Amino acid sequence: MAEFVEIRATVEGHEKAAEVAHAILCEGLATSIEISEVPSPGPGISWQLTLIAPATDRDRLERRLERAGGDLAAAVPVQAGFDPCPDWLSGPPPA
Repeated sequence: MAEFVEIRATVEGHEKAAEVAHAILCEGLATSIEISEVPSPGPGISWQLTLIAPATDRDRLERRLERAGGDLAAAVPVQAGFDPCPDWLSGPPPA
């Protein structure tokens, strides 16, 4: 199981998007939030929130977004392939 998940949700209006992002950070439900403007299905502007959160908080975060009126678009595990030894260290030392 991945340690973190990436969750994307769309929120209508910049004030609501900022309010939701602020509340999520204050509640400690996400470690990172990116906000970007996306096309709106109706009048106004929609904002996509891309959140990185601990996998253990995924359900709480999704419920929080739904209560705020967010439209969940995706939730995927973050696969980090950290190599403890970089490739350049496994060869001979530089001359």
